[in-house]
Amino acid sequence: MKKSLSIHLAAGLVASAAGLASAQTVTVTTASNAVDIDFFTGVISDLPGPDGLVSFAEAMIATNNTPGHQTIEFAIPQADWPMQWLWPGRAVIQGGNLRAFDEVTIDGSSQTAFTGDTNPDGAEVAVFGAEIYLNAGHSTLIGFDNTSINASGPDNVIQGCTGTTNISLFDATNNLIGGTEPGQGNKGGTIKVDRSNNNIVVGNTVQRVRIQGFVSDFGTGPAIDNRVGGPTTAERNFITGYGTHSGEGYPGGTTVELFDSEGTIVENNWIGTTPDGMSSGSDASTQGIGFYGVNTGTIIRNNRIAGILGIGIGPHAQGLLFGQAIYLNGTGGDITITGNTIGLNANDEPVLGSVFGVYGENYLNNPLTNVTIGGISPGDGNVIAGHLLYGIILESPMQGIEISGNSIYGNNDLGIDLGNNGVTWFGVTPNDPLDADAGANGLQNYPVIDTATTSLGGTHVTGQLPSAPNSAYRVELFASPACDESGHGEGELFLGHFFVATDPLGVAPIDDTVAGVVPTDWVVTATATDIATGNTSEFSACVVATGGSCPVDFNGDGVLDLTDIGAFITGFSSHDPAVDLNGDGVFDLADVQLFIASFTAGCP
Repeated sequence: MKKSLSIHLAAGLVASAAGLASAQTVTVTTASNAVDIDFFTGVISDLPGPDGLVSFAEAMIATNNTPGHQTIEFAIPQADWPMQWLWPGRAVIQGGNLRAFDEVTIDGSSQTAFTGDTNPDGAEVAVFGAEIYLNAGHSTLIGFDNTSINASGPDNVIQGCTGTTNISLFDATNNLIGGTEPGQGNKGGTIKVDRSNNNIVVGNTVQRVRIQGFVSDFGTGPAIDNRVGGPTTAERNFITGYGTHSGEGYPGGTTVELFDSEGTIVENNWIGTTPDGMSSGSDASTQGIGFYGVNTGTIIRNNRIAGILGIGIGPHAQGLLFGQAIYLNGTGGDITITGNTIGLNANDEPVLGSVFGVYGENYLNNPLTNVTIGGISPGDGNVIAGHLLYGIILESPMQGIEISGNSIYGNNDLGIDLGNNGVTWFGVTPNDPLDADAGANGLQNYPVIDTATTSLGGTHVTGQLPSAPNSAYRVELFASPACDESGHGEGELFLGHFFVATDPLGVAPIDDTVAGVVPTDWVVTATATDIATGNTSEFSACVVATGGSCPVDFNGDGVLDLTDIGAFITGFSSHDPAVDLNGDGVFDLADVQLFIASFTAGCP
C-alpha cells in the first residue's frame, strides 16, 4: 500500500514538474547570437550565461535541453538593433544555430509588445544569415519578418510572418500555415509543402504556394490531402503571382504548383491578382495553377484566377506575352475544376485574361485524363473570359477532358480548341463521317443546330449530331451576343442540356427544349460530350434564336418598363423561377446581367 502510494506521489511530482516546465518562458534580450552556455547540456536555469544576456541561439539550446513545452519571447532593446540601414525598425538577429529539437512556441510578436510597432509593414523580428527549423513538431512560430522557416513533424503552426519570409514544410503532417483570425495569416514570401500530408494553408497573402511530392525524382510518394484555402472568406489565400525574367528577358513562374500530389484541394483563393482583385500581381508569372508530375484526385474549386500574363523584356523578348491561367501537364487524372472565375477582376469584368484560359499540354503521349472542367449542376460551371487567344485549348492526344456548363466568352479566338495529330491544328476542326479522326478528345464532333426558338418556356432547338455509331451523348446549349469570326461560337450563358443517341449510321436527331431563355438577338451554340469517354467537342456553328416572347417582359404587354424592372427585383428576391433567366437553378449575377442585356436590347 505504501509502495503504491509512493509510486502515485512520485508520478504526481513528475507531472507537476512537467507542468511547471511547460509554463516556462525564455526572453531573448540581445540581437547578437553569441552562445556562452553548453550546446549539449545547457538548460533554462543556466540562462543568462556569463555575458548576462540571452541570445536567440541560447534560448533554442536551453529549450531543447529542458523537458516540456516552453515559450521563447523577445525583448531586444532598440539600441541593440543592427542592420538598420537594410531593415529599419526590426531587431535583426544574425546567424546562429536555430533548430528546435523539442516542441516550443517562438513568439516574435512579443518584440512588438516590448518596443511598439516600429515596422509598419510587418513584424519586428528578423533573422539574417540563418534559418529557423522546427524539427520536433507540436510547435508554434509567430511574427517573424524576412526569415526562412522550415518545419517538419506533426501539428506545427506558423502565423503572422511578413516580408520575404519563405515557409517550407518537409515530412510534415497536420501543420497549419496561416489562420482565419486577424493577424494569423502570413504576408509576403512563399509557401512550400514538400513531401508532406494533411496540411492546411489558409488566410495568407503570399507570392507562391507549391505542393510537391517528388515521386519520380526521389520515390518518396505523393504529397497527400493538402488543402490551400477553404470555403469561407477567412480561409482565402491571396496568392499574388510568382515569376521572374530570365537573362534573355523571358518571363516564367508558376503561382500555385502541384507536383506529384494526391487529393489536393485548392479552393476559394485569389490567384494572380493584387489582393483587391483589380490588377495583375506580377508581370512575370506565366501560370496561375500548374500541374506537373503525377497528380490525382485534385479539386480546383471557386477560385478567382486572373492577371496571369508574363510580359517579355530586354532585347530578345521585349513585348512578347506568355501565360495560362490553368496549365494541365504531366500524368494522372481524376481532376475537377469547378466554379472558378478565370480572367475576371473583382468586379467580374473580363479584363485580366491570360494568353490561354486553360491549356492542356501533351506529356510524352501519356497526358492527364479524366479531367472535368465545369459541370451541369448549379455552381459547377467556370467563367473563362477575356483571354488573348483561346478559352480552352487541348493538345493531342489528351483524352477524357469533359468541358461542361461553363460560361466561355470574350476570348479573342475559339472558346474551345481541340488539337489534331497534324502540324497545324489551331482553329475549328470540321466534323468528319462517323467521327473516326484522332486528336485531343478524339476530335469529338460537335452538334449541327438548324433552328433555335426561345420563349418564356425555354429554348427549343432542332438539328442533328453526326458522330460515332450507336453511342450516347450529352448535348449542351449556350447563348452568346454574337458568333465569332469563324462562324462558330463561344458560350456565355449555359442554357441547359439533353441526351441523344446515334443510330447505326452515326446520326442522332435533335429536337429538344431546355429551360434557359435566350436574350433578344443572341445566338445559340452547342457542344457534345461522349458519355462513355467524357470527350467534349468544340463549340458548334451558331444560329440566331428567333420567335417566342421577350424573356423579360414579365407582364406580357409588349413593353419593357419600370413594371418589368420591379417584377424582376421582386422575383429575384423571392427566387421566382420566372427570373432564373439562364435556367441554372441559381439566382445570381448571371441572371442580373442577362436581365440588363435583354432589357437594353428590347423586345423582338
